Amino acid sequence: MRNILLLSLLSSVLYSAETSAFGAGGLDNSNPYGLTESEKVIFENKKQLRNQNQKIDDLSEQIEGMRSVVDSISTKLGKTGQRINALDQQKNATSDDELAMIKSDITELKRVQNENYEKIDNVLKKLSTMIDKINSNYVTHEELTVRDTKKKLSSSKTESKLTNAQKLKKAVAMYRKKYYTKSFPFFESLVKKGYKPATSNYYLGEISYYKKRYSDAIVYYKKSVGHYDKATYMPTLLLHTGISFEKLDDTENKVKFLEALLSSYPQSSEAKIARKHLN
Repeated sequence: MRNILLLSLLSSVLYSAETSAFGAGGLDNSNPYGLTESEKVIFENKKQLRNQNQKIDDLSEQIEGMRSVVDSISTKLGKTGQRINALDQQKNATSDDELAMIKSDITELKRVQNENYEKIDNVLKKLSTMIDKINSNYVTHEELTVRDTKKKLSSSKTESKLTNAQKLKKAVAMYRKKYYTKSFPFFESLVKKGYKPATSNYYLGEISYYKKRYSDAIVYYKKSVGHYDKATYMPTLLLHTGISFEKLDDTENKVKFLEALLSSYPQSSEAKIARKHLN
């Protein structure tokens, strides 16, 4: 009787769109989700480049600051040289003491100037090293394509040796770690092979639910119930189906599924959550 009720509810769903492919999320977002391995590398490259560019800007500002100091010292040295020439021509009684002071100032100015030249040289070396590091770490699109192809071939060979039971176990393990994008094709493959379709469709529904693809989630949940309606995950399936309808502003179907949950599993933790959504 319960099976007929649930199938009837799910069969009345108006959302019959085909399963859509998983998107990677916006790479321009600060925290994109669901990225492929290639997109993760690209995102990380962009992140590193932003950080390195900031460091380069900081070093460039340091260089400009030190150059200003050096230019100022050079100007002072030029003026001091003019004063020395003037004193040499005057040859008055006080010129020797003043000349000694000026020569002492020149020595100090040259010392400071040399220190700044050394600092500039060190900063330029850091800048050069940083740019070399960026160039060596940055992965081109072509390199990513080759890398992905090799990974897929290697992964395909490994996966072909797994039994369906092993694939399901691996897929569930990845799902529990929230590796939704990675686990999704495993469940899809198992559905195509007809291996535990109720369970695999349930997980496809859960992945779609957590990825906020509510229409897709409802379709997968419907398929899961069609194969088997007495699984331990049924309370969760009903709850998430009801919430999916809620997210799609379909109050009528939301109420139907949440009430079906309360009727079939009144003591479950999911039932407690359902009551909050009905209030």
